[in-house]
Amino acid sequence: MIKRTKHRSKYFAPQNGHQAHCCDHKGCKEAGEYRAPKDRSLKEYYWFCLKHVQEYNSKWNYYDGIEYEEDEEIENKQRRFRFGSRVKYNFGFDINGNFEFFDDYSPDYSIIKEARFSKDELQCLKILELDIDKVDVSSLKKQYKKMVKKYHPDLNPDNKKAEESFKIISTAYKSLLIKLGGK
Repeated sequence: MIKRTKHRSKYFAPQNGHQAHCCDHKGCKEAGEYRAPKDRSLKEYYWFCLKHVQEYNSKWNYYDGIEYEEDEEIENKQRRFRFGSRVKYNFGFDINGNFEFFDDYSPDYSIIKEARFSKDELQCLKILELDIDKVDVSSLKKQYKKMVKKYHPDLNPDNKKAEESFKIISTAYKSLLIKLGGK
């Protein structure tokens, strides 16, 4: 048997169940169908009509009356659960947080950037005259538009070399666009 889930009531749906209440707003004699919390404990409630519950909720602030000390106490409880490293770095660690034994080491990151692209993709970058360090989707599109204006067959009629260049540029652009995740 399939159990049906109970849907939550709408924001201002009547909440009084079987008990009838009168609106707690001074001078109002309508039925109090909507409850609103009296304080932060959320255990005691006022009962209001729709008009007055909207008014009360727009003015009520859950954080009203919280002292700075209470915030500090909450932060202390949260700090208790933070996990940090207990490793002590005695060798090569100065007060500023610098590791002295890394000073002489300077890796060549260009190898890593080239490894990101295959040989064909590097060839496509060369065709589109793009730099490996600065290639992204926007720079790719900008360079493609620039080169298409230069080699488009409509702008170079009767020039077979320009037509071939245009085809190669378009193929290189499509493959790099797929690689970089553009649309």
